Amino acid sequence: MTVSLSDITRAVESSYDGIWITDAIGNTLFINEAICRITRLKRKNVVGLNMRTLVDRGMFDVSATLLALEKQDVVTILQHVSTGVETIVTATPVFNTDGTIDKVISNVRDITELSALKEKLKRAEARNLAYQNEIAHLKSRLDEDGKLIAEDRTMQAVMRQAERIAAFETPVLLHGEPGSGRHRLARWVHDHSERRHQPFIKLGCGALPEERLERELFGSEETDDTQGAARVRPGLLELARGGTLYLEDIAALPVAIQMKLANAFACGVHYRHGGNKPVELDVRVLSSSTDDLEQQRRHGRIRDDLYYHVNVYRIDIPPLRQRRKDIPLLARQFLDQLAKRYGRKIGISTALLAKLRDAPWNGNIRELRNTMERLYVNSEGPTIVSGLSPAEGAPHAAEGTPEEASLKRILEDTERRVLQQAYSRYETTYGVANALGISQTSAVRKARKYAIKVRQPGRPGLV
Repeated sequence: MTVSLSDITRAVESSYDGIWITDAIGNTLFINEAICRITRLKRKNVVGLNMRTLVDRGMFDVSATLLALEKQDVVTILQHVSTGVETIVTATPVFNTDGTIDKVISNVRDITELSALKEKLKRAEARNLAYQNEIAHLKSRLDEDGKLIAEDRTMQAVMRQAERIAAFETPVLLHGEPGSGRHRLARWVHDHSERRHQPFIKLGCGALPEERLERELFGSEETDDTQGAARVRPGLLELARGGTLYLEDIAALPVAIQMKLANAFACGVHYRHGGNKPVELDVRVLSSSTDDLEQQRRHGRIRDDLYYHVNVYRIDIPPLRQRRKDIPLLARQFLDQLAKRYGRKIGISTALLAKLRDAPWNGNIRELRNTMERLYVNSEGPTIVSGLSPAEGAPHAAEGTPEEASLKRILEDTERRVLQQAYSRYETTYGVANALGISQTSAVRKARKYAIKVRQPGRPGLV
């Protein structure tokens, strides 16, 4: 069975796509019915005319046929028709046996509707961003006292964890990058606990030399040589009595102090430096680390007994680049705080908020806060519209450069967050395994890997 010329002609005429055929110098030989439908041009106005003439008359802004003849290769372009239609055209040269061009066949498709939809989507996104910015402004006005902002789902999951654990006396380990808000979250847990009316005291574990650190933490007793009486200086463990002690970067504690602190937690009492009388211990312990504390334990940087005391319940705080919905809210919050401090209200443009939202923020919330203060100080008008440095304005990479994070760490962080959210919702290994489509054995193994506390079936509480 053979295909006749009339069969081919009927096929071309019935094609949904437009077919435009010219000779070797661009004269129009044939157009199918779809060309008339797509471009809204009539056959009698184009057949026999050269493509250059049609471009010169303004029927088309550019010709794929002429470009294909010039390059002697296939060309695809966007083409605007005088009737208001936008098309995508692919022009394919047909060669003779001697390598010269015989004809050019162009395939034409209407993308006017697609372009209109793209434009509508852009306008909708712009309106949505404007609404988000207005909501951010309103929320920041309700949050001027420095409360935690959690608009992004990843941070909302963290806040649900924090809210649940705040009601217990359980020691909490906060894991997150520098500047990610570990201190603010520790304070939030304290403020929502039964100890909220008692002291909240922070100790930077790597900020002081060992001897001074011991005196600061445990206090001291010294005998006055002239009077013979003991001079007592209470330490942070005593000053925080009834309240919360927050140990920032706990792995930075010297090993000797780690041992003394672990003994105090185990016995419920501690001894001041130079003293021999036990002092009752009554504090809730919150601690934080920027590095994986389990890895620090394996490398001997933190003692087993202290590690197992502070790492009863772990909360992983996502970096700012993983909670981008919170960035406009935080920016507004910082501007409102500055306005309260300096008495000058300054707004921020929607375009600049969009740039802030897409910036890398390797320094996390701390970097954003400092940036907003710099923009505020440098601003001269009622609204901040620019002022970002090239590094701040650069769009973020998917998860940072190789210097910032290895692929293995990215995958582990993602897996950890997914598992923590699943255990927060389903609680048991069976529920998590069913929800994530993994075996119960895998759910148990991964929970152990990331030190996630699991509720055992039939047993109350976290174990």
